[in-house]
Amino acid sequence: MEIIDFSLILGKLKKLKRTGWIKHNIPFPESVAEHSFRVAVLAMFLAPNLDADVNKSVKMALLHDIGEAEVGDVITERGKKILNNLPSKLKKERNALKTILSLINKQEYLELFDEFEENKTKEAQLVKQLDKLEMAIQAYEYEKEHKINLEEFFENSETAIKNPYLKKILSELEKSRK
Repeated sequence: MEIIDFSLILGKLKKLKRTGWIKHNIPFPESVAEHSFRVAVLAMFLAPNLDADVNKSVKMALLHDIGEAEVGDVITERGKKILNNLPSKLKKERNALKTILSLINKQEYLELFDEFEENKTKEAQLVKQLDKLEMAIQAYEYEKEHKINLEEFFENSETAIKNPYLKKILSELEKSRK
């Protein structure tokens, strides 16, 4: 059954460790699924306060990394620097998501992924920023737990987060680092 195949692909995200944490030698780093879960929960609770559609935001948050089940977690940014592999990564991830969604005949969700990547709607902008905020929260947790400096993740988040309320959350998080 296709739903079983689909579920097995999603299961890969539970085992796929986030590359940024691996590169910093974090013991037992979070998985892509763990990251997506926290982004989705943040979207669920923050979307109403930020004038974004909750349902659409949560769906985007849950969808945004599914393609990584097939292409892996590819780093496209280091601190404030965007690497030249971003277009290639997005193309591969979209193609993987298209194939994955075809298993369950849910191609309409590809439009949500495209909307997320185009970053033009309130929901896409919110989820993109929550993606970076979640990364900063995780970096904060790892800094405290492992007594290391993960500044590049905060620099990356500062560059991406534009919403005043989310910037305030990031600022409070950074104050707590000191």
